[in-house]
Amino acid sequence: MRLVSLRQVRPGMKLGRTIFTEDGKVLLGTGMVLTERLISGLTRSKVDAVYIDDPRTADIQVEEVIRPQTRQIAVEAIEKTFKQITNSNKLARKISLKEMGLHFQRAFSSILDDLLLNKQMIGHLTNISSHSPSMYHHAVNVAVLSTAVGMSLGYNRQRLIDLGVGAMLHDVGKLSLPEEMLAKEEQWTAEEKEIAKEHTRHGFNLLRKQHDISLLSAHVCLQHHERLNGSGYPQGLQGKQIHEYAQIVGIADVFDSLTSPRPWRKRYMPQDALEYLLGSGGHLFEHHLVNAFIKHIAVFPIGSSVVLGTGEVGVVSRVDPDYSHRPTVRIIKDGRGNDVLHPYDLDLKANLQLFVVGFEDDDLFRMSDVSRTQTETNPPDDLP
Repeated sequence: MRLVSLRQVRPGMKLGRTIFTEDGKVLLGTGMVLTERLISGLTRSKVDAVYIDDPRTADIQVEEVIRPQTRQIAVEAIEKTFKQITNSNKLARKISLKEMGLHFQRAFSSILDDLLLNKQMIGHLTNISSHSPSMYHHAVNVAVLSTAVGMSLGYNRQRLIDLGVGAMLHDVGKLSLPEEMLAKEEQWTAEEKEIAKEHTRHGFNLLRKQHDISLLSAHVCLQHHERLNGSGYPQGLQGKQIHEYAQIVGIADVFDSLTSPRPWRKRYMPQDALEYLLGSGGHLFEHHLVNAFIKHIAVFPIGSSVVLGTGEVGVVSRVDPDYSHRPTVRIIKDGRGNDVLHPYDLDLKANLQLFVVGFEDDDLFRMSDVSRTQTETNPPDDLP
């Protein structure tokens, strides 16, 4: 299978991977033959890319690091809780969330079990994207990315649960923001951004009152926008004042936010988001945490269509986690844009004169304005 921009999808193509709604339900299942009506529905659902079956790449399997049912369980847990909180806020009632912690621990345990069973896939974590911009899927993505880092640092199960539950709930405080801000499809104004900064305190105050949620998980919610140099919020903490869990979730939050589409901008390419994070080491986040995160990210995810310096187009078929910038590429078009009669694999580790210059589906991505020299006072676009 290969990843294709929705703009390039044509009727008759067969879906290679399940697509979910923003609340975690199956929108279209694997193997569905796409029609004009279905493609229009995907556009309305704000899906910007899908995996399709292609005979030339039939043996390229984009394995999911967490099972579809695991994602669905986690998204439904987040959706149910978030809707309870929203309804309580609308009715000005005291929020009562019995067994909230137990509910999330069960949902996160499914994520953790999948990750422990699929350790060999941790190097391909950009494949976790559901291609849905919803807050629910963002929460799951951040939890998966954060947990992978925790695993690489040798955290035991209880520490991973505290980290993962905090990651799943890191943005719960946004539910206390004005409804019109949450529904807005344009970038927030400077005034709205200042209001939004209070979401960390709102979330912390909610979570610390839940008897079955760890205070460490609550502090993830409070501190995930704090930065090493004191430029973050809400308290302007520095260095060791910021809990390691919160830094890990902050890194995952930045990466998933940059590589996800927004109504006012395209997604950033993974390598551009990683470039920003590399520049943040020792400045916004601890070096060793950034390095631990980057080890688990495939710069060119399996199934993505890339362009070589020769003009040839191919699909990434394999990634060596130790050399993620030099994948194996299935060549499907020659340098003149003609289809190759017999597609073949090129291992860029063995062909050092060849290199990837970009993705074929450039309409999925924005031009890079991310650099290692940017700071938290001049972040890309809408960085959290």
